[in-house]
Amino acid sequence: MKNDDVLFCRKAVVNQKSQTMAYHLLHPEDTLYEDEKTFFSSLFVDVNLNELTQQKAIFFIGSIDQLTKLPELNGLQVTLFIDCSNLDQTKHIDSLSEARLDGYQFGLVNPQPEDYDSDFMNVFSYVLYDLEQISLDEVLESSQHPDIVLKNIWVHKIERAQDFDRLKQSLPHAYFSGCFIRKMTKIKGKRVLAYKDILIELLNHLNNHQTSPRLLADCIERDPTLTYRIIKLTHTARYHSQFNVTNAQRAVEIIGVRDLVKWVGLVMLSSVSGKPDCLFLMAVSRACFCHNISAVLFPKLEGGFLVGLFSYLPSFYDEDLTTLLKELPLDVNITKALLEYQGNLGGVLRMVEAYESGRWEKIPFDQLAMMNISKDALKNIYIDSLTMAREMTQA
Repeated sequence: MKNDDVLFCRKAVVNQKSQTMAYHLLHPEDTLYEDEKTFFSSLFVDVNLNELTQQKAIFFIGSIDQLTKLPELNGLQVTLFIDCSNLDQTKHIDSLSEARLDGYQFGLVNPQPEDYDSDFMNVFSYVLYDLEQISLDEVLESSQHPDIVLKNIWVHKIERAQDFDRLKQSLPHAYFSGCFIRKMTKIKGKRVLAYKDILIELLNHLNNHQTSPRLLADCIERDPTLTYRIIKLTHTARYHSQFNVTNAQRAVEIIGVRDLVKWVGLVMLSSVSGKPDCLFLMAVSRACFCHNISAVLFPKLEGGFLVGLFSYLPSFYDEDLTTLLKELPLDVNITKALLEYQGNLGGVLRMVEAYESGRWEKIPFDQLAMMNISKDALKNIYIDSLTMAREMTQA
């Protein structure tokens, strides 16, 4: 694989309050890369990691072999978590200590502390527990070992919200990651339901080709906060308005009907309380990724953004997607894509979900290559989508 064919995805790592503290950059296994060191060094050159991770700490999981070619950090906060299977304290302590002087921090993956002496354990600031390889009870027991208890703990691949609840009570200062982020119980509010009603009304207007900006503005103006945010959008670089927009109707004319539905959907999800701060950004990032891939593969096809955004609805509401979509008068192609992965939009959603999960083997690289989309191009679309999502969530 060429150096410029670097695939990776970003995963949020949160604290007990579900605040994003770091990003885990996940990359393909050695089965896809002949030299994993190539990935690590190339990523530092090809990608603005500070922008990508919003200046938060960066976690990598890798092998001890990566020590032979570590790039300069240039101010980045990077922790490399090392698989213990090939770790030899006599052989590797000098190279680890030297890399620490260069600013790197290191963590052990599922360590057996009795295998190493205290001096070697002191080289490591972090310990990572992977719940696919070790039980929760074993994590809680191991974390109290004298050589581990004072280290930073990261518990990875937490699937259930109840496991997260137990962990954050026992390890209140630890870091956590996994699918539980998308499965936490939501807290409903009247404003959320109001936005949902407005979105349904807007979609009905969208399906009625006789609608007008005035009718759409009437929907928006039912909520002062929504009106303010829609008007505020006209002052962003995305719409380049040169006028002082003071009412919803003029804002609708500038933004456009289809973008209006998109933004109301964003406001609706952002108003849901009791969620991890990273969840909304994850939803918008997927929406942007679906939109950007769809635009390249199927330039005339609409709906990519909404497919990506609404695929996160179950994470914001305590109902299944089928029930939620019954209330939304969406285009049939969007509904089929969301429920059955049917059609071109369904294929895009399936590919995006595979990419986000690091299931690289599920991505049809050969078919993409036939459409002139290389691995490097796919990586760039992903990075552009993260940037686009950050800009949209700050609008």
